[in-house]
Amino acid sequence: MIGEGEMRPPRKKHSGRRAGVRSNQQVILDAARTEFSERGFEGTTMRAIARAAGVDAALIHHFFLSKGGLFSAAVQDVFTVPGLVTAVVDGEPEGMGERLARVYVRHWEDPETQPRLVGVLRSATAFEGASETIREFLGETLLPVAAKAGRGRHDLRASLCGTFLLGAAALRYVSRTGPTASLPASQVARLMGPTCQTYLCDRL
Repeated sequence: MIGEGEMRPPRKKHSGRRAGVRSNQQVILDAARTEFSERGFEGTTMRAIARAAGVDAALIHHFFLSKGGLFSAAVQDVFTVPGLVTAVVDGEPEGMGERLARVYVRHWEDPETQPRLVGVLRSATAFEGASETIREFLGETLLPVAAKAGRGRHDLRASLCGTFLLGAAALRYVSRTGPTASLPASQVARLMGPTCQTYLCDRL
């Protein structure tokens, strides 16, 4: 953080073309997230994304090669939470489940992340890339958390937690079903906590 009166480093100069390329990519990604969120992978077309972004469809192919490549770029961080293991493990062992639920509910409540999540869930049965993203979440992203819980059968525990979290997310953010969709995020996380705790720490 730079205090008053301190010198700021000179900004690097970029050509107008480089700035324009970056801007076009971001506009395309934003449009794609909206389209994938509303229509899923199968129902989204490159033409619709190009129209929403105000660019030529050829430019999308230039940047992302295919609709699959664009989808992967648009949703790549939907399950990525910095410091996930530390956030869940630090604290009393009996609170791990609720901390895990809280971390992901908070992440998915973010207005920038939520459309990506919805796009993945709506596309899971239509596009292998979405299915692969979910498999990585179930089998890899949560695996270090389950391992730190130290209760054995880490792969099964990670899969159970992930499946439960995804099911709750589908109810809250995709189908927007009943009380699950209308409850405050903090209450949802608190109610999900005991189930996550069981999968992480109880005897299976």
